[in-house]
Parts: sequence; C-alpha cells; structure tokens
Amino acid sequence: MKQPVHVRTIRVEAIESGPGELGVTGTLLDERPRGQVRWEGDDGARVIHDMTVTLRVRYPDFVITAARATMAAHPYTICPEALPPVEQLVGLSVARGFVRAVQERLGRERGCAHLTALILAMAPVVKQGAGAAFRGERDAPRAADDPWFINTCHAWREDGPLHSLLKRGDAEGLQAMSARPKAR
Repeated sequence: MKQPVHVRTIRVEAIESGPGELGVTGTLLDERPRGQVRWEGDDGARVIHDMTVTLRVRYPDFVITAARATMAAHPYTICPEALPPVEQLVGLSVARGFVRAVQERLGRERGCAHLTALILAMAPVVKQGAGAAFRGERDAPRAADDPWFINTCHAWREDGPLHSLLKRGDAEGLQAMSARPKAR
C-alpha cells in the first residue's frame, strides 16, 4: 500500500466556557509521512504546520470577543508574523458575511492561508456548538426563528423537505427523517 505524501487534519472543539459564552478551539496539522526533503539543507520534517486558533464567542449574537493563534510548527521563520492579524476577528459575528470579513482581514498577503482555512472550518462549529450548549435557554433563538443552516448543504436546501418541515413546525416529521434511531 502506498503511503500518502501529505496529510492535513483539522479538529475543532466547542466548549461552554461560561454563561452565554462558547470557547472554540481549532487545530490544523499538516504532516508529510514520508518526510520528503524539499531542498538542500531541508531536514525532511514530518510536521510542516501545527497551528491552533482559539475563539471566545458571545451568545446569542455570536460575536467573537477574543481571538488568539499559535504555531507550534511552521516551515519558515517569518510565518509567525501572521499571528497578530488573527486578533482582527474580535468584534465580528460568526454569521452571514463572516467568510468575506475573514478574507478581507486575513486573506492572501494579509495573513496565513492555513490559519484562514482553519478559521473558516471553525465557523460552523460555533453555531452547532451553541445549539448544543444553550438549547432551551430563555434567550436562545429557536431553529425556526434563526435558520442559519438553510442552504448550507443539500439536506437543508431552501426548497427541500427538511426546510419545509421546519417552517411548518413539524417536529415529528423532522424526527422521521432523522438518520439516527429514535430513543426508546
């Protein structure tokens, strides 16, 4: 069996970190299992990127209140210069327009492509984590009131059956379409 030449792993965790606050931590790990030498003097490192982004997000408005990034491994000495711009995420809402706002602040030469990819992968976890952490709270928006997930995938397309059931408030219909077994 052939060994891969490059492996990227992204992991994102959301933790309820206080009343109305979510902590979201993402890590990006790029590995070269074969440890290829890219140029003379290259040590053939197996870990090319090992980066972490930590966000604190206020609920229910999903505004980022703190943003921090670190690099445990990076290929060039100047890579850490891309860390301070991550703080520009503070004050942004992880809602519509977030991708564009991140690209404007961190895209291309203004930041690090790897950190940007990680932050964009973290955004959906903020909403999903908040839904799990704050479900049933007095100020929690109901799915029908804040359908942020509509048109985020095929299953939740605006003209699809799940959206139709949600608009009608048909919880039984939504449960019937669930791929998870019903609780007994």
